[in-house]
Amino acid sequence: MSLLLAMVLAAAPEPVFACSFGTKQLTVTQEGDALVYRYGTKAKTELRIVADAPSHRVFYHRTLYPRAEDQTLRFVSGDYNYVVYAHWSAPSIGMTEEGSTPESFYGGLTVLRGERELSSRRCRSGGDMREWPIFKTLPQDETNMTPPE
Repeated sequence: MSLLLAMVLAAAPEPVFACSFGTKQLTVTQEGDALVYRYGTKAKTELRIVADAPSHRVFYHRTLYPRAEDQTLRFVSGDYNYVVYAHWSAPSIGMTEEGSTPESFYGGLTVLRGERELSSRRCRSGGDMREWPIFKTLPQDETNMTPPE
């Protein structure tokens, strides 16, 4: 690997969340004490929101269930809310009457204007979110906004 390529890869932050909807992509990265929401194509950013805890423009929610969890990051821009969500459930082996169920996860984006949902899209690829240390510093959302499966 060339030194230049190694430097470029080292400079690129690991995404907190990455998801593809086809030609459109959504990434959330951490830059210092802020999270950066980026939506658009690889060539053009259509929406970019930089938010940190003091701005009250990004909120975090995590709900734990037996063998499952939901996580959301809600970014605020004016009257609009952009809810990035991820759901994960562990496989169950012979734990249900129907038998075993495989591990499942899905993620996506819900866009709201006020209380009205404008769109909700599931990731075609990606959509996984693990708990990052910065999440503990963010204001907590009161409700879980992860859509049901």
